[in-house]
Amino acid sequence: MTGLIGSLLAAAGGTAVFVSKNQAGSVTLTALGGLFLLMAVSGRTIESVRIGDWEITMAELRRQAAEQARAGLNEQAQATLDLLKKLNPGADRDPEVHALEINVFENRVLEAVEAAHADNERVEHHFAAGLGEPLAVLVAQPDDVRIGVFAAYALDTSGHVAQTSLESFVRRARETDCAAYLFVNGTLHQEDLAFLVQGIERDGGRPVGVQTWTSTAPSANLRPAVDRLLTRVRGPQDEAPRIPQQ
Repeated sequence: MTGLIGSLLAAAGGTAVFVSKNQAGSVTLTALGGLFLLMAVSGRTIESVRIGDWEITMAELRRQAAEQARAGLNEQAQATLDLLKKLNPGADRDPEVHALEINVFENRVLEAVEAAHADNERVEHHFAAGLGEPLAVLVAQPDDVRIGVFAAYALDTSGHVAQTSLESFVRRARETDCAAYLFVNGTLHQEDLAFLVQGIERDGGRPVGVQTWTSTAPSANLRPAVDRLLTRVRGPQDEAPRIPQQ
């Protein structure tokens, strides 16, 4: 492939930018939005697109998205995945594409936790977190209150998680050394999310907060949600958790 995806068209009629590996600068190709839209509307599985000397393959787009996600270029990675899905309607059912979207989502959550902590606080990253273990822990001051942050998503496009996994998640989370938990929800179904929240808080368990995101909207500020949890930890815990509608 001669081109490296630099950014994504913004819906039909947008502009796609390709940066050549073999020449300096970039070549901006306009008016591709309508072409991509026609391909998507046709419903055909598309493995590659050629325009003159430029060829875009679906495998290359997946590889580019994976590299961008590993480099922490989350907006670029999501843009590449969005382009992939516009070109190939079947990409929504591709487990590799879904796994990449989960990777980007977790990266965005980690960025948001870093942005939310105060100067005198710290963030612990748990990159190898298992089921029921927080992706990151924000340690708040002055009393070292540990707020565990979960990136909530389903492992497939159904939005649901197996009941046995939900139950295991609750058991493990209740054992984790945190005073409260914050779920940043991306794709997890409301019913499954409610099961997790209620299971963790059951019988005097630790308070749980929920922040709902989408894959396309800018990442929301997590600090207000963290502050609400800190208020609950440090005061009477009589406030029921509110789960935002998706």
